[in-house]
Amino acid sequence: MHLITNKFVKQVSLSLIPIYSKSPILSVLKRTCHSTPILFNKNESTPPQKNAIAEGGVVQSQASSEKTPMSQEDGNRALKAVRVRRPKYKLWLNNEGNRFINVSKGPNYLNTTTPFPMNPFFKPQPPLNDRTKEEIWLKFTEAEQTPRKIGGEYGISIKRVEAILKLKKMEKEMIKKGITLQENLRENMESLLGARSFHTEPLTDMLPKIGKPNFTLVDENKDFSPEDAAKALRRPSLAKLQEKELGEELLHPFRFEEISKKSILVDHNKKDPNQRFQFQFKILGKEQYTILRDRDGSLHKI
Repeated sequence: MHLITNKFVKQVSLSLIPIYSKSPILSVLKRTCHSTPILFNKNESTPPQKNAIAEGGVVQSQASSEKTPMSQEDGNRALKAVRVRRPKYKLWLNNEGNRFINVSKGPNYLNTTTPFPMNPFFKPQPPLNDRTKEEIWLKFTEAEQTPRKIGGEYGISIKRVEAILKLKKMEKEMIKKGITLQENLRENMESLLGARSFHTEPLTDMLPKIGKPNFTLVDENKDFSPEDAAKALRRPSLAKLQEKELGEELLHPFRFEEISKKSILVDHNKKDPNQRFQFQFKILGKEQYTILRDRDGSLHKI
């Protein structure tokens, strides 16, 4: 057993990396015993000198001149370490994800028809491609067609047409500001999702409440038009309903609503500011309006 003096411990521990501890004596002992085990073993040979003077007064490094050859076992260990450190996504691409490198025409989901494996009931339809969205934008801006007419032509709902027009307007504004669009990402996502040029989805309409079914006998040779059917059912004809809806669209056409910068100051409380967030409160009732709470504690009616 070797005796270690405090002076020797302090000299050795000055050049080592400190290990923090509550007690200074324990920290010094930890640094010494953990980092310098060779100092307390007499059987160990002395470390080689850093510099050796060669003939002719040239100083050479002994460690750099000697090259220890790597054994086969060390090489196998190094290869195993490299294989372990290889990212898992490369292994996935070589096995299961190989079919996503060369994608097919249809949707390329992890499962056959569902994008989320844990939710098999969610089966979305393929989206519209960008070319079709551009056609919808041109028909609304240049041909001045209504969203109802565009939706009937492409077989999509009116709300979807309005959403496409809003997104297209945002895209045009970004191009004017000089923002570069990610065209490559869009093309790759369209190929992965199987985007189509023609999209069909059920039109969401509120069906009116009807009473008991009404049966009317009609002769086979007699002409029976939709107007006659409306009279028999005591309801307005389809042509009148379409004319009424088109008239409402002409009176209230679809426009890109922008948030008004002008607002009415309702209240201001300097004692209750919030420098991080803005809040919006929507009042639901007969008079529906929105109140914006600013960072300085003021309330604005939008």
